[in-house]
Amino acid sequence: MKYVDIYGNIIESSNVDFSDINSINFEMNKKYKGTNPALNIEFSNDTKTNIKYIKKLIKLQKLNVNFMTEYSGKKIKYIISNYNDDVLIALKALFINNSKEQYIFLYDNIFKNLDNLWNQCNPCKFCNNICFASKNHKTAHKENGCCYSFDYSKNIFKFIDNVKVCKYLGKEKRCTTENISCKFFVCNYLKKNKIFNIDIKDYLLVQAFFNNKQKLILKYNYFKSKEEILEKLNEKDNTPFIIYYLFSKYRIQKI
Repeated sequence: MKYVDIYGNIIESSNVDFSDINSINFEMNKKYKGTNPALNIEFSNDTKTNIKYIKKLIKLQKLNVNFMTEYSGKKIKYIISNYNDDVLIALKALFINNSKEQYIFLYDNIFKNLDNLWNQCNPCKFCNNICFASKNHKTAHKENGCCYSFDYSKNIFKFIDNVKVCKYLGKEKRCTTENISCKFFVCNYLKKNKIFNIDIKDYLLVQAFFNNKQKLILKYNYFKSKEEILEKLNEKDNTPFIIYYLFSKYRIQKI
């Protein structure tokens, strides 16, 4: 069990008797108002449930609903249990009031999580710059796996143009920018053969903090720089979602 103070510090302390702290239990359907005692939150083993919990906390924050109990000189906001790393990161993000800084913090942590997953699972099994799918003759290119950038064609008889090795693929065959969309991409060969897959819906930090337009931005901007994607996330666009989606306004346009 840990507590979160009013400054966003997440602290585990053997000196705190949590049973002595004046607190109220977190309830999804309860309407909270004004200032309340510290909020006691038992998170779930289910990601979808935790997403709902974090969204509720975001909503309460926007409504200026406060939680705080003073205990032994400490100002405690949340008492948390049954948490995981994503929950802790989400709670830290709640205290970043600047949206640009919050997106950078979230982006970096999501990317780190994805990068670790790819490294641990190593589904592509590159050897001499040839991936697992290429060895089985299931790719358009022999080398460099999926790292080929392209432009969507304006020719109705073609789908893509200007196919070439991605400019962010470095000499050591590692990406030189932190492109989150490429990290979310899994080729059809890996998915079809049930070797490896990633579902953006399973990522608490994506689902809790980003709206539907931003989720498209995170998922579909391959071969762009981290800076370009972050700039797009901060873009204000009032286009109705269905138009935004159908006209691919979520894609970063080539200048």
